Amino acid sequence: MLIRLQTFLRLHFYSFTAEVKELSSVDDAVRERQSRVSRSGGRWEEYVRLYLNEALEETGIEVISGRSENEIRKRSEILWKMLSLPLKVSTIRESVWGDIDLVAVKGELPVVIISCKVSLHGRLTETLFWSLLYRTLTRIKVVLATPDGGRGGEEWISEWGTPENPTKDRLLAESYLDGVYVENVEEWCKNIKPGQGTAFGGIVRPLDELPKDIKRWAEDAERLIYIRRNGSLQSFL
Repeated sequence: MLIRLQTFLRLHFYSFTAEVKELSSVDDAVRERQSRVSRSGGRWEEYVRLYLNEALEETGIEVISGRSENEIRKRSEILWKMLSLPLKVSTIRESVWGDIDLVAVKGELPVVIISCKVSLHGRLTETLFWSLLYRTLTRIKVVLATPDGGRGGEEWISEWGTPENPTKDRLLAESYLDGVYVENVEEWCKNIKPGQGTAFGGIVRPLDELPKDIKRWAEDAERLIYIRRNGSLQSFL
């Protein structure tokens, strides 16, 4: 009887310890999220950049802003060439700069363009347009990162539907993006209630899966490209 009691108490102790560790892990994740929200200054794009750089630390991959063509060119002429889109008939310019919120780079190699949108409200078509160009003319991946701000109104309703009952935006993303990554952060998801959240599946996945994909794409890209000593590009463009 004593042995049974000891076994019973031991099992419950281990179960209790595991639950405490799980709760502690959840608390840590919440604190980290709140810290990023604070450091981002309320900007979703900056929140994503901070998160990805923390997750990709010591991989040699960095996520940087791609909004300024001049800043990218100052950083690396090769990176600028890879991200510039050629113009076919213009006699004024040879290339144009796309709509790049963030770009993950490894050295001088662009791995993935990350479009950041709090909510869609008809603006997904802009991301899809640039994605189609980059995916047609280069090997650069294009993804969307969003908190899924909802459709507006007094109640939060996901903009993505479900895998079984997708919205038009979800269907378009499946065809023209390399991924949609979501984290329902309350700061940007007004009126979202406990228990509510984006339905994951297919193209729509949690934001914490993006670092793993970026690392895999970086490895794939490095196998497909080499840069000659004179700076010319091979295979990638």
